[in-house]
This record gives sequence, C-alpha cells and structure tokens, in this order.
Amino acid sequence: MTLNPQQLNGREAVPSLDLTNKGIGPGSAAVIAAGLSVNGVLTDLRLNFNIIRDEGAKAIAEALRSNGVLTSLNLYSNCIRDEGAAAIAEALQGNGVLTILNLSSNGFGDEGAKALAAALRVNGVLTELDIGVNKIGDEGATALASALEVNEVLTELQLGSNGIGDEGAKALASALRVNGVLTSLDVSYNSLTEEAALGIVRVERQRNKLTSLSLSRCSIGPTGAAEIAEYVSGSGVLTSLKVRGNKIGPTGATAIADALKGSAVLTSLNVGDNYIGPTGATAIAEALRGNAVLTNLDLHPGCGIGVEGAKAIGSALAVNGVLKSIDLSDNNLGDEGEKAIHDAVSGREGFELEM
Repeated sequence: MTLNPQQLNGREAVPSLDLTNKGIGPGSAAVIAAGLSVNGVLTDLRLNFNIIRDEGAKAIAEALRSNGVLTSLNLYSNCIRDEGAAAIAEALQGNGVLTILNLSSNGFGDEGAKALAAALRVNGVLTELDIGVNKIGDEGATALASALEVNEVLTELQLGSNGIGDEGAKALASALRVNGVLTSLDVSYNSLTEEAALGIVRVERQRNKLTSLSLSRCSIGPTGAAEIAEYVSGSGVLTSLKVRGNKIGPTGATAIADALKGSAVLTSLNVGDNYIGPTGATAIAEALRGNAVLTNLDLHPGCGIGVEGAKAIGSALAVNGVLKSIDLSDNNLGDEGEKAIHDAVSGREGFELEM
C-alpha cells in the first residue's frame, strides 16, 4: 500500500481519500484505522476493491466509534463476512456522523444483515446503505424490513443481487406501509416471483414516496408490466425505473410506453434485456414523440428492436429534444436502422449514444 500517513493525521490531512484497488490487507487497514480515529478532517474514505477482510473491518469499526467527521465510507468488495459486517454495524449504533455506507460485494449473509438491521433501529444519521451483491436471504431481509418500520432517516437501500425470496420481499413491502422516508429501493437480481415484486409496487402505489425503484430480473411478465405501468402513470414522484432482465414482451413494453406518454416526472427508464421486438420499440418511440421529461433510456441488450424498431426510434428522436442518453447496443439494428438514429441525433451537443 502506498499511503502517506500525513494524509490522515498530519499537516497534509485531506477531506477525501481514494485508496481503491491498492492491495490493502488487514494490517494496512489497521494503520488507516489508527489514523482515522484521530483524524478531524477526512469526510470521504474509499477503500473499495481491497482485501481488508473481517480483521480490517473490525479495525475500521473501532475507529468509527471515536471519529466525528467521516460522512462517507466505501468498503465495496473487501471480503468482509458476517463478523466484519457485524463489527461495522455495532459501531454504527453509536456513530453520529456517517451518512453513506457501501458494504456491497463482500459475501456476508443473514447474520451480518441482522446486525445492520439492529443498527438501523437506533442510528439517526445514516441515509444511504448499499449491501447489494452479498448472501442475504429472507431472514436478513425480514430483519432489515423490521428496522425500516422504525427508522426515520434512511432514504436509499440497495439490496440487489442477494438471495432474497418472496418472504423477504413481503416483509419489505409491509415495512413500506409505515415507513415514510425511504425514497430509493433496489431489489433486483434476487429470487423474487412476479407476485412478490408486484407486492412492493402495490404498496408503493398507495405510499407514493419512492423516486427510484429497481425490479430487474424479478420474473415480471406482460401482466406485471401492465400493473407497473399503472403505477408509473399515477406516481408524481418516481423519476427512475429499472425493469431489465424480465419477460415483459411487446405487450408489456407497449403498456409502459403508454404510461410514458403521461408521465411528467420519470427521467430514467431501463427495460434492457427484455425481448420487446419491433412492436414494443415502436410503441416506446411513439411515446418519445410527446414525452417532455425522459432524459435517459436503456434498451440494451437483447430487446430485438431490429431495423423497423430502430427507424421508429430514429424518427422519434428527430422531434424529441429532451432525451440526452440512449443505449441500443446488441439489438440487430442493421445499417439502415443505425443510420436513421445517427442522423436524428447528429450535431446534438452532449448526447450519449450507444449502438
């Protein structure tokens, strides 16, 4: 590890320190923790893509008990298991400054999640928690849901790519009924059935608090997509929706396109990795003609847009002046389809196009 100790506790102390992918192990993490415990300047620490393991996580946790300035901590991908996650969680119970914590891609399971849930019950400052890509199952998700029922500060919770099933999803939906602060939820790439995913949607239609909802790979078909479309139409706050990797088909895409026509708030839509065919693509294109708010559209990959769908999207982009980014990669657009899209956005400063 290349680290100047002065960056943590000397004259050269900095407010932000990025130590991403530096090969930092438990020993070096302990050195960092020692500096962190007496640091009065650093507010943002990034240790992602290292190997601090449980031992290093415990050292960092101990530093969090006395540190009074760090507001953002990123420990993504550090081989932290249940014991290390529990140590961080215990420190959170007394920490009064950390607002953003990333513990994703570490491999801890229900025990770590339950410890974090206990922390969320009493912590009054943490607003963003990312614990995606771990091994959290229904037991951990249920504990977290129970914590959400009393937590009054957490606004963003990332639970994607765990092992959560219908029981955990039902608990989360139930928690949303009484939680008034959470505005961003990601349950993508778990083991949810369509009915479990729609349970969250149904609660949210009444709650109307989420500005971002990710339901990728949740077994959603055309009927489920139609229900989600009704939710989009009625929401006055949802700005980001991800339903990639489902089976919504042309019918589901058409329903979502119809919702897009009337939405005045949705700015980002991801329906990639759903076969929607030229019919679904044309429906979305038609919606783009009159939509005045959507700025980001992801139809990558495998949507089967084809030449016909690409030409329809190109025609729509020619009159839509709001969209700033579109990903159409891996969709067999053909030379004619690609040309139609290129011609439509040619000369638009800052427009991001992927094909």
